[in-house]
Amino acid sequence: MKKRYQSFLVLLLLILTIIGCNKADENRSSAINHQSDIEQITIDLAIHAANPKRQEPALYEIIQKFMEQNPDINIMIHGTEQKAHVKKMKMLAQSNDLPDIFWVLPHTSTELKEARLLLDLSPFLDENRQLVEKFHANMLEPYNDNGQQFGLPYQPLVTGFWYNKALFDQYNVPLPETYQDLKEAVKLFEEQNIVTIAKGSQDPYSVWAFLTMLSRYGFFDKIDPILAGEESYQNQGFLQFYKNIDELRELGAFPKNVATLNYFQAVQMFLNGDAAMLDAGVWETNKIEESEIAEDVGFWWGPIFENGIEKQKVSSVVPSAPLVVSSKVKDDDEKNAGVMLFLKFYYSEEGAQIMLDNQVPPMIQFEGEVDEKNHSAFAKVMEQMNQPGWESQPNQPDLVVPSQVGDAINESIYGVINGIYSPEEALGVVNKKITKQKR
Repeated sequence: MKKRYQSFLVLLLLILTIIGCNKADENRSSAINHQSDIEQITIDLAIHAANPKRQEPALYEIIQKFMEQNPDINIMIHGTEQKAHVKKMKMLAQSNDLPDIFWVLPHTSTELKEARLLLDLSPFLDENRQLVEKFHANMLEPYNDNGQQFGLPYQPLVTGFWYNKALFDQYNVPLPETYQDLKEAVKLFEEQNIVTIAKGSQDPYSVWAFLTMLSRYGFFDKIDPILAGEESYQNQGFLQFYKNIDELRELGAFPKNVATLNYFQAVQMFLNGDAAMLDAGVWETNKIEESEIAEDVGFWWGPIFENGIEKQKVSSVVPSAPLVVSSKVKDDDEKNAGVMLFLKFYYSEEGAQIMLDNQVPPMIQFEGEVDEKNHSAFAKVMEQMNQPGWESQPNQPDLVVPSQVGDAINESIYGVINGIYSPEEALGVVNKKITKQKR
């Protein structure tokens, strides 16, 4: 009898152990299923950087913060180098298999919009009017076609001249404000064998500050009639712009080997303290702040011109290539809601502060905190952006014309810088490309 009782206890213990294990397995399964429920909405976001965490830290941190606050939404970042990314998006467009959210070049976004592959984001803006009111004035218009908002700015494109104040002080050269001031600075630096403006024509797109100067000669007043054939690119205002560039070349403003330098070598020339100024943008902030000249660097919108248009205080805080949303998103109510929630966070003040923390100017008007001690160069950019009396050009001139015309404008500027084109010939290069586009 005793043996039977002991056997019964062993059997009971075994049964309880099995039940306990099954219960534990059920709990683990429940937890897994619960986790699955939390991440049931997946949004694919494709960006033009092979390593988004390192190359686009502001976007990466915004996404991480958003997912932390919204555990039921998982954003998958797909990063690819820019040229490969652009090619990939065009290929995916052919099969109508675009990512949910993606970065794309402006002219490609227009093509995708015309193919009806992009979601109209007007309802999103209508439902978030408080966001619209905070956007810088020119951030939305470039990606709006007759009321259809087919894109939103990814980040502002802020461009101008970085300058090394230590060199100005060392050679007793006043910081310029006008074009006449700039010419005098060039003369003084030339006497000391110092390059005034570091440039490299092997990368002809690197003429950002000069494009803003073109706006001070009425580019945005004239370009639509020019493209329509009602006026010509070969006009007196633009001719004066190119004559100024030619004059700067003759005075010795640019490196003697500008024809063989590329943009990155020009940047290094400035960082080494071998040039007084650099035509670039806010994307160079980190390199500058890590350099030995960091404490001496300032930011300038470029000279104003007595013979330009009346409105001369023109800055350049323009929308860069947009973020767009695939039109297929609207077919999935949950995903559509998740995408709209992410966009709302991306353009919120919380998102803007994350951008500031990563030295990226926000798209909205926002009085956030900037770490001036550790990021003095970025603080100088923000100071200029908030300078009263200045208003940004609507967009970068080469981004509002067909890409071939934009390339011709860049080529014409460097053609004069290199002494290849006379000012008159430079006008002809662009005018010929515009005429060809109209055929």
